[in-house]
Amino acid sequence: MLDTGDNHIDDHVDEEIKTCFDIDAPKSFFTFAGAGSGKTRSLVNTLKYIDDKYRDYFINHSRRVAVMTYTNAASDEISRRVEYNPIFSISTIHSFLWGLIKNHQSDIQDWVINDTKEAIVDLEEKEKKGRAGAASDNRKKQILSKQSRLEKMEKTIRFSYNPNGENIGFDSLNHAEVIKIGTHLIHNNRTMQKILINKFPIMLIDESQDTKKELIDALLFVAESNESFVVGMFGDMMQRIYSDGKEDLAQIIPEDWIKPEKVMNHRSRKRIVDLANSIRKDVDGMSQKYRSDKLGGFVHLFITDNTADKQKFELNVSQTMAKITGDKKWLIPSETKSLILEHHMAASRFGFLEFFSPLYKEEKLKIGSLDGSLPEVTFFTNIILPLREAYLSGDNFEISRIVKKYSPLLSKKAFLKNKSNQLNQIRMVNESVNRIFELWSSDKEPTCLEILACIDNEKLFEIPERLQGLHLIEVDDVESTEDSVLVALHLSMSVPFSQVKLYDSYVSGESPFDTHQGVKGLEFPRVAVILDDEEAKGFLFSYEKVFEAVEMTATDKRNEMDGKDNSISRTKRLFYVTCTRAEESLALVAYTKDPQAVKQYAMSNSWLSEDEITVFD
Repeated sequence: MLDTGDNHIDDHVDEEIKTCFDIDAPKSFFTFAGAGSGKTRSLVNTLKYIDDKYRDYFINHSRRVAVMTYTNAASDEISRRVEYNPIFSISTIHSFLWGLIKNHQSDIQDWVINDTKEAIVDLEEKEKKGRAGAASDNRKKQILSKQSRLEKMEKTIRFSYNPNGENIGFDSLNHAEVIKIGTHLIHNNRTMQKILINKFPIMLIDESQDTKKELIDALLFVAESNESFVVGMFGDMMQRIYSDGKEDLAQIIPEDWIKPEKVMNHRSRKRIVDLANSIRKDVDGMSQKYRSDKLGGFVHLFITDNTADKQKFELNVSQTMAKITGDKKWLIPSETKSLILEHHMAASRFGFLEFFSPLYKEEKLKIGSLDGSLPEVTFFTNIILPLREAYLSGDNFEISRIVKKYSPLLSKKAFLKNKSNQLNQIRMVNESVNRIFELWSSDKEPTCLEILACIDNEKLFEIPERLQGLHLIEVDDVESTEDSVLVALHLSMSVPFSQVKLYDSYVSGESPFDTHQGVKGLEFPRVAVILDDEEAKGFLFSYEKVFEAVEMTATDKRNEMDGKDNSISRTKRLFYVTCTRAEESLALVAYTKDPQAVKQYAMSNSWLSEDEITVFD
């Protein structure tokens, strides 16, 4: 048994980190911080130490400490805990990079022009190889659109970007472009490197395992050639959940970096910590200790055939957990947190699978579809959906606000062009808006493609480039094209618009279920993790392969032998993240083709004992 002294076994970590900021001998560092280890607390303690010891230095030299977070929520929480101290620049990756590059407009222009030229060449190559038809017409339209944008960009004085809103217009950069431009300039532009180091001599990165691999490479490059530049990373490779994170980050951290490790789990009770250690035992061998005042805890695995009535079964699970734990709050839905491993499960349960699945399967669209930032999606969620909601609630003021904000027909340029008849211009816009609303007449539910067709006809809003002309393409032409992004977008936009609303509710956190992405860093007393490959329809994850209820594919085996990421390793990470959200009790709910195989694996790997497993035939 641990004694109370062990609860402070990680106190040395914060002290080690403090040594890295010695002005005469600065050091970069990577802090391993597993689930519930108090990573954010260590980050905040680090900032408070810097403020106490070096505040005057930063103020007198007009310098700041940069803290990059993965989400706005994390940024807000850290800012609150350091009382919005002005010597700290705490922001998301997108916001930080934009703040760094926004005044370097000529560099931005050069990058965007070169990138657009490359895109045109790529489209022209595809057009040479492709067949005639609507898909070809769409490529030609994209080429013309990019050529038009190229001409405008060569005359553009200033590019714009909004990290938290819609980026429309030829002179607006999207999220992906800001990341690419910022990373490129940090890695390749000596002037930008000097500006970065001079302005932010200390850079701390939260959730470094999920930070874009290209950005990590760029920062490592700058740190290697500039000893005065301190990079501090906080993370846990077992909690890497995004595919664009640096897969081998822990292995490539330079030898001369400080590498403190936090081994405590302050969140979960002993039984849950033991399970977490078992899950990652054969992944990286890392393990955590539980607090001496957090003994006990409950873990129980419920297994049933995947044809079961899921709503009824999960209600039964809650009732059984209430009996096992003696905790009646398991009977109150709002007092328990249900987590799922895969977004497809949520899409299937909540009715937006046909909209989500094509986007998620396409590698170039996947990340944006997970967090709702994909420009082709935000066009609907930030403009069309609020417009429709305002109409349903009879809010004419909100309708006017949205149209005025986003429609080029109500821009200053449009009014200057039509000085003599501005009232007629407004009347025409109102008619266009009404024609969009008419798509829902007689209880009809239009598809996203039908909405695009109407908007294109009315010229009411600027349609994102990859959606332009999409409604003109026939299904047969889409199926015959080699443009996988075009195929994915066409499939997704062919569904009823109602699925967009359901999708938006989910990514906004308004559904009763959360995924690993939505809850990383959070904690709940009672957690139910839902495992359902059939509902998940995932090709990247498979808990049944982990539990050996389904055989690994040849690709899985090859990737595993080559030391590459595969469906087994990905699923174990997600399983670890969801299980370690639980503080007091954890229910694992497994739907499977082979209940006995799942039970046997859980027991033979010492994840659970037989009395912690219930199989429902």
